[in-house]
Amino acid sequence: MGRLLLLDIFQWFAVLIGLTSYRLVDGRFMQTRLTRVYTLILNVITVVMLPPALLGAANFFVVDIWLPKFMWVTPYVLYAVNYVVIVQTLTSRGHRDSILMELHHLIVKLSREMGRAGKRTNSSLRRLFYIKTITMSYLCLSYVLGTFLFTDGFTAYMILSCVLINNGYNILISTTHLYFVSLWQVARGYDFVNQQLEELISTRSPLTSGSTEELRSLWSLHASLSRTAQKINRIYGRQMLASRFDYIIFTVINGYIGSIYTRNEPAPFLTKCYGGLVYWIRIMDFFMTDYICDLVTQYQSMRRDTVSEVSVMSNELHSFVIYQNSMKLNLKVCGLYPANRKQWLSMSGAILCNSIMLLQYHLMMKAKTEKLNK
Repeated sequence: MGRLLLLDIFQWFAVLIGLTSYRLVDGRFMQTRLTRVYTLILNVITVVMLPPALLGAANFFVVDIWLPKFMWVTPYVLYAVNYVVIVQTLTSRGHRDSILMELHHLIVKLSREMGRAGKRTNSSLRRLFYIKTITMSYLCLSYVLGTFLFTDGFTAYMILSCVLINNGYNILISTTHLYFVSLWQVARGYDFVNQQLEELISTRSPLTSGSTEELRSLWSLHASLSRTAQKINRIYGRQMLASRFDYIIFTVINGYIGSIYTRNEPAPFLTKCYGGLVYWIRIMDFFMTDYICDLVTQYQSMRRDTVSEVSVMSNELHSFVIYQNSMKLNLKVCGLYPANRKQWLSMSGAILCNSIMLLQYHLMMKAKTEKLNK
């Protein structure tokens, strides 16, 4: 019940920020004329009004005395990438909505099968869902509260610009969370199929007509989950490629700006903690997005080591086990690379190398500037 409530709240939040026009009503996704018009107007306002807001924010960074003059381009690069990814996210809304409806029908079928079998989502998947929801909620709440907590002395136009910028950041965070939730539902389905298959294998007796019908239902569900996972990966491909690039730029540039700000600006300790927590929780949040891809692939092709120990097995069960073990789910982003923990570690190594190079450039230019001023 708690998980359904969290999903319902997130869906309403996604409508509020203009990420989708579908809302959850009585367990069904619905799109009304009001939500469709509201989302369209908000998307147009975001696309049109966000560039001057981001330009003003970049100019605000440049005039600050703590940011070196020779690094003036960094905030412009950061906000330019943010804007491009936000626009790409909003323009691909129709494709995401189509897979959202298809996924919903699959979830209804899965919930019916799990209820009939008396099964629940395993504890590991539940913990992963709650942790990811907490990180997403913290990031979105931080961006919303940051608009009002750190805008002392701002004009009304500057506050409005902050609202637009933070709404854009909420779109970036919520998009990856929507991708995570979609694949999490697929992983939940695979886990249910695996549990039921283990029970059928462990009976060590010929299948009854009822068990044979259940096996066919599991086979159909497994095939539907695989098709949906492939479709999710295809529709979100360009989006996740853009989001990964945005995450890399965010991590490198914000890590640099944060380190310079912490050392040179006598800001309140609370402000520095706020920025630091947003930075590290964003890293944790993106890791779980890659981790769920790894988990889906693992659950989809779960090996059956007990099969060789079973002497009695029907042809249907034997065929399904061969089918499941032979299928390999290919979740490559735009066909370029697999999204998994190994890829995340490789990306983290690249981020660390680029951050070190940026700091080296900063130290070199700082020494050169001090030498010229002597």
